[in-house]
Amino acid sequence: MKSDEYTYIENLLERFFEGETSNVEEQELYAFFARPDLPEHLKPYKPVFGYFETGIAREVEEENSPKQVRKVPFYKKWLWIGTAVAASLLLFLFLNKEDRKQEDDFNPYAGSYIIRNGVKTEIPENVAKDLDKMIRQAEKSHYEKERMALQPVQQHRQTLHDIKMKEQEAKQIESDIEMLEERYKDK
Repeated sequence: MKSDEYTYIENLLERFFEGETSNVEEQELYAFFARPDLPEHLKPYKPVFGYFETGIAREVEEENSPKQVRKVPFYKKWLWIGTAVAASLLLFLFLNKEDRKQEDDFNPYAGSYIIRNGVKTEIPENVAKDLDKMIRQAEKSHYEKERMALQPVQQHRQTLHDIKMKEQEAKQIESDIEMLEERYKDK
């Protein structure tokens, strides 16, 4: 009969570790492993179920027992808050400060080089500044050329506008002349 009981317990153990046991079956396991006369091959499981039976009960008791709450004095709480605010403000100011000197020292050609006849030559800073100046001059002259190329178009538009205005004036004068002629014919 003992071997049937052990086979049943072994089957329950397998189902327990698979998460397939009911609460009643788990209670049977706890009761079985609380006995002092366990067979040798099942003794390694005794601490596991001993924990489930007593350890969990202790944890539940500890959770339900009133805990002592340590009160922090009022001034210490505000001291910590003030320190945190001051540190945040200093960090914000440090990260957002404007450093105009860095903007003036920016060199887009830093690390640039030219290879001629297999020899690497770095571009000196004064050459880089001259290159910048030449690029700005080229952009300026390109802009001037575009502006000058558009002048005839703008002059043509102005001329067309002037012609339309003169045509309107001529029509107005012709209508005025016709009106005067009509008046003098009748007299």
